[in-house]
Amino acid sequence: MIKTMKKTVSLLLILTILLSTFVIYSSAAVVDNGYDVMPCFTTIGSVTTGFSISGLNSTSSVVLVAKTSTSLYIKIELQKEKSTGYETIETWTKSGTGTVLSLEETRLINIFSNYRIKVTCTAGGETHVKYDYPD
Repeated sequence: MIKTMKKTVSLLLILTILLSTFVIYSSAAVVDNGYDVMPCFTTIGSVTTGFSISGLNSTSSVVLVAKTSTSLYIKIELQKEKSTGYETIETWTKSGTGTVLSLEETRLINIFSNYRIKVTCTAGGETHVKYDYPD
């Protein structure tokens, strides 16, 4: 009788552990709805960047949209990959007032190197930094 009781209690404990593990695993499942984490801005409406390389030319573009009319500022830094990281080789800036500001620039590049752009956008007192890599 005691052996049967020990086996029953052991079996119940094993089932409890398995069931709780299943419940924890199923409740921790990640639901991917296709949305990335988006920053919460009060002044900046959106920042759209584009960076493409075609032959020897690179084209960098940024559109900054503010929710209300305010001072706007865009800085694009073209960065080249080095062995120690990225180094800025060209900088373009533009500023203005309103709800939309855009900047597009091209530059000759070395096709054997890797590049990216670092974009700094400011609307009012809000600043957003974004990196973009070629398509």
